[in-house]
Amino acid sequence: MTDREKMLELLDEFKDSIVKLMDERESLDSEVDELRTTKKEAEEKVGAVEEQVTGLTTKLEKAEKARDKAKADLVATKEEVSGLSAKAAEAEAGKSEAQNALKKERDELRREMDEITGQLTRVSELYRDASAEKEALQEKVDISDLLAIYITLIETVFYGKPHARILYTLHDVKTAITRKNITSSTGIQPAAVLKAVHDLVAADLVSYDEESQDVKLTKDVLRKST
Repeated sequence: MTDREKMLELLDEFKDSIVKLMDERESLDSEVDELRTTKKEAEEKVGAVEEQVTGLTTKLEKAEKARDKAKADLVATKEEVSGLSAKAAEAEAGKSEAQNALKKERDELRREMDEITGQLTRVSELYRDASAEKEALQEKVDISDLLAIYITLIETVFYGKPHARILYTLHDVKTAITRKNITSSTGIQPAAVLKAVHDLVAADLVSYDEESQDVKLTKDVLRKST
């Protein structure tokens, strides 16, 4: 092989090497482009995941705040229920005390009424005895004297009792008087005054206006007869 042929062969080999290098470069460029595309896609996916993580974190924070608020509301509700239960128990205890007080006052009024009834019966008997004694002696005794005795007996027996004190108060003022004023002027308990007024109304001795609460004497029990 001549030198010229060797030179041509070397040129062909060099040419082939250049072509091969160019092909390899194109292949590498293509791989680089693919890697860049893959990297970009990966970065986009990472960004999307980060956005999801951020959204989930925000939701988690909101959920935790809602949970904490719910816990606080539950504690407040329990405290309110506890307070209402205590108030209910206190009200029930107060109700029982009030009922016991009213029952005691009712029993006391009944006892006083029984006592008054018995004493009134005794006074009536004394009055009848005095009248019978007058007739037996055939004496002209002034009825005002007997009435004075009768009033004295009532004052002695019924002094301090609501019924008699109310009648005396009405007799003194000669006009209607409110139940409140009767209570303040006699010092008798309001419930006892109301009970006595109703008893006197039933006995047709006084009138009582429920609206104005005025009490008026309808019969002059202290009137002197001749």
